[in-house]
Amino acid sequence: MELKLDLHTHPFEAMGFPPPDEKSVGAIIRAAKAKGLDGIAITEHYSPRYGFRAREIVQRYFPGALLIIPGQETRVGQHEVVELYLDDALTFKFLAHPQSTYGFQRNRYEIQGIEIENFLHNDYIDREGALRIAQENGLLLLKNSDAHLLEEIGNLYNCLELEELRRLVLEDGRTKG
Repeated sequence: MELKLDLHTHPFEAMGFPPPDEKSVGAIIRAAKAKGLDGIAITEHYSPRYGFRAREIVQRYFPGALLIIPGQETRVGQHEVVELYLDDALTFKFLAHPQSTYGFQRNRYEIQGIEIENFLHNDYIDREGALRIAQENGLLLLKNSDAHLLEEIGNLYNCLELEELRRLVLEDGRTKG
């Protein structure tokens, strides 16, 4: 089933890093639902803790309200990579807001996708380079908000099936061996 997903958000940073609780997660749900989203990835910088805890809270207190994909945004060399933890064994990775594609080596980043649009950094993305890299490497093109304010969640989003992300990770694993 195709879902409307914003796969790059920082909602806890937007709220000043409160401990994930019913109130803060409720605010995230309301913001995402206001934009008609089915789910978001919570990708705070350098830690997946917030995303995992938010998913637990949704499952316990707001079952079925919003799909939460835990993740994190990290730095690899000169680029930023978002990791999405789809389940215990699968991690979908994508190159975030590629301002320069100079020196890009797919095997170094182990990515399956690349942002072609990013609400926060749209003016700086090397679209031509990102498109070339995507075509050469069979990467999924993504559009995300990179929300650092709750009201920015869903300003850009993707329409896709979670199974597509899983398939790309599995196919990528088979081609590396």
